[in-house]
Amino acid sequence: MTRPSGEADQGCMAGANKVTIHDVAKKAGVSISSVSRALGTHPHVSDTLRRRVESAADELGYQPDFLGHSLRSRNTHSVGFLVGSISNPVVADISSSASDVLSAHGYAMLLVCSQNRPEADVEYLRFLARRQVSGLIVSSAANEPEQARVLVDELRIPAVMLDRYRLDSHHASAVLSDHAGGMEAAVKHLVEQGHLHIALIGGREDFDPAQERLHGFRRALEAASVAPDPALICSWGMSADAGYTATRELLALPTPPTALIAGGNLILAGVLQALKEFAVTVGREVAVIGCDDTELTRLHEPPITVIARDLAMLGTSAANLLIETIATGIGRDISLPVKLTIRQSSSLPYRRFDGRRQSSATPT
Repeated sequence: MTRPSGEADQGCMAGANKVTIHDVAKKAGVSISSVSRALGTHPHVSDTLRRRVESAADELGYQPDFLGHSLRSRNTHSVGFLVGSISNPVVADISSSASDVLSAHGYAMLLVCSQNRPEADVEYLRFLARRQVSGLIVSSAANEPEQARVLVDELRIPAVMLDRYRLDSHHASAVLSDHAGGMEAAVKHLVEQGHLHIALIGGREDFDPAQERLHGFRRALEAASVAPDPALICSWGMSADAGYTATRELLALPTPPTALIAGGNLILAGVLQALKEFAVTVGREVAVIGCDDTELTRLHEPPITVIARDLAMLGTSAANLLIETIATGIGRDISLPVKLTIRQSSSLPYRRFDGRRQSSATPT
């Protein structure tokens, strides 16, 4: 429930000085009613005005009391869900499952997207704190810088870190996936198929899942007595562009890899685009393994082998764990398994790509 326009919310700042809505209005150079609308959920507020008021509130350390009764009970029955990208089908599946669970428990979910920018993580966490959410589900853009996780700790709002490690906080929990184990299973499978020249195209190494996949990749190669080749490890990001560019460079090596592992579903899209442009036959001239089972992996010809997580389970587990953390004030970690789903992209007999073909596309 949002207070009527013009009603003066009160806020406070750490220390002896009390900051009110009047102070914010004066700082922003607008009326009190404009501040109330901009910091509430009023639909007819321009982005310019909202940013102006929020900036003034941040500078002053103003914390509005949007829902007086709910705030006194410490439960507004709203949950903020911070994600890096809403265009990723994996995120859509996870957030949809989480929303179903939260709704069944009487919670509304507010989804915000940082566009995979660490600085935006911090901005949106502050935004959600001002909305007095009862809890947070956080899939932050990166580990370093760690401001987002430190802020989660400082805000003292019950939180679940989704596929991200947490700080040692009593009010924070984490839902993790066995990315390292999944990668070890994938490499073992490729080695059993005769591949010793295996490339990994992963996310940045300041990204928890990418770190875990890289550790598993190296351990599996070492277990097979294969020395990891730094030229075959590309840690450039989780985008399709990163997958596309890395694949082009790998195919141009004097000895191209016989197998490619894409450390994310968006990366895989770029990998497949580059292979198509080089007229490299997936499953015959190069084995391909992706991460997370999507329509792309199932409908591609041949179907793509994947290191699969149960995305619905991730979402429901995060939501249930958050509800538990809100109720108990005690955080804990849970780890979910992954499964290697073997398909034709990695199980057909292969003939080595000779690396002499050129892409028909203009280099990007």
